[in-house]
Amino acid sequence: MPEPKKKRRKQKIEDTDAWMAAELDYIDLTTTNMMPLLRGPIVGEEKIEWLEGIVEECPEYYPALFDLASENIKNGNDEAGKRCIDRGLQSLREHFSRSDLIDAYYKTCEFLEYYLRFELALEYYNQLLGIEKDKQKPAVYDRIAHCYAGLNKMDKAIEYQQRAIESGSSSKFYSNMGWLEMIRGNVEEAEKTLKKAVELDKKDDIAKTNYEICKTLIKSKKMHNWDDYLLREVDYEKLNKLEEKEEWEEYEDFVVDYNQSRVNAFRRHLLQNPKYSAGERYDIMFSLWYILDFVFGIYDDGYFLYDDIEVITDNFERIMHKLIFKTGDIDDEIFDGVYAAVLEFYNFLSKHKLVERDEFKELKNEMKRFKPPLREKMLRYNEVRHNDDYTEEEKEEIREELFEGDHEWPIL
Repeated sequence: MPEPKKKRRKQKIEDTDAWMAAELDYIDLTTTNMMPLLRGPIVGEEKIEWLEGIVEECPEYYPALFDLASENIKNGNDEAGKRCIDRGLQSLREHFSRSDLIDAYYKTCEFLEYYLRFELALEYYNQLLGIEKDKQKPAVYDRIAHCYAGLNKMDKAIEYQQRAIESGSSSKFYSNMGWLEMIRGNVEEAEKTLKKAVELDKKDDIAKTNYEICKTLIKSKKMHNWDDYLLREVDYEKLNKLEEKEEWEEYEDFVVDYNQSRVNAFRRHLLQNPKYSAGERYDIMFSLWYILDFVFGIYDDGYFLYDDIEVITDNFERIMHKLIFKTGDIDDEIFDGVYAAVLEFYNFLSKHKLVERDEFKELKNEMKRFKPPLREKMLRYNEVRHNDDYTEEEKEEIREELFEGDHEWPIL
C-alpha cells in the first residue's frame, strides 16, 4: 500500500524570490539615504520611482508600500497614499501576525494625525477597533476623540472621550476630557474633570497644567474658553520684572509659552479654514514652525516674542538673506511657503488685535517689496551653492554681493 503524500507546507512570503529581491532593493534605498556621501540622498520623484519599482517587483512588500504612501501624502496625493496604505495593511493581514498588523495601524494613524489628515486617521482607527484587544480600546477611543477635536466636531469628540473614560479610567483620559470641555467653554465641568485627572496621577504634568489653566479661566472676566486662553494678552509687566531680575530661564519659559499658545491658536483656526486642503494646512504650519523657530534662534535681544511683529518687519530682508544662505535645499516652494505662512499668521494675530492692523499692513508691504529681489538672490545662490566650478573664495564674493554680509552674522 503506497504511503500517503505529505501535505506541502505553504511557503512564507518572506522566503519568495520576489520578496527577497524587493528587500534587497529597499535596503539599498535606505542605506543610500543613511550614507548619501557618494551620490546624495534619494528623494522626491526619484525616491517615488524607486519605491514603485520595488512594489512592481513584489506587490505585497509592505515596507515599500507604507513608504510610498507617506511620500504621496506628504505631496498632497492622498488618494494614492490611501491605496498604498490599504495594500500594505492587506499584506500584513494575509501574511503576518496580528500584532504586526495592529502595530502598523497605530503607526499609520500617528503619521496621518501628524500630517493633519484627521478624517483618514479616523477611518483607520475605526478599523483598528475591530481587531484590537478590549483592554486597549480605550486608548483608541481617546485618539478618535482627538481626531474629532482636530476637525472641530466637538460633540463627537466628547462622545468618544467619554467612551475612553468608561472603558478604562486614567488620568490622561480625564485630562483630555477637561481639555475638550475647555474648548467648548464648559469650564466648570472641565474643572471637575481635571481635578479628577490630578487625583488619579499627581505626577501627570499635562493634567496639572490643564487644571491650572482651567482655574485661570474660571477666575478671568475676559477669558471664557480654550481659544481665549491661547490668545490671551501678554503680561508685559511680569516679563519686564523677569528681565530686570535677569531670571532668564523663567523669562524664556514665559516667552515660549506665549509663542506656543499663539501657534496652537493659529493651528486651530487653520484646521477650520475651508480655503485650504489638509495638505496645504500642513505645509503652512510646517513653514510657520520653520521660519519662526529660525528667527527665535538668531534673535539676540532677549527672546523673540511672536507678537512683536516689528522684529519681522524691520529685519525681513536680513532674515531672508540668512534663511536662503542656511537652507541648502531652498526652492520656490519653500520660499513661497514661508511668505504664505508669515502673512497668514500675522493676519490672524491682527484680526485678534494681538498686533495692530497698521503694523500688519506695513509687514505685508515690506514683504511684497522685497519678494522679487529675494527670489532672484535665492535662484542665483542656488546656481553656485554646490557648484564645484567656483572656488570657495569666489562663492564668498558672491555671498557678499547677494546677502550684503548678513550671512556672516549668526544673530539679528
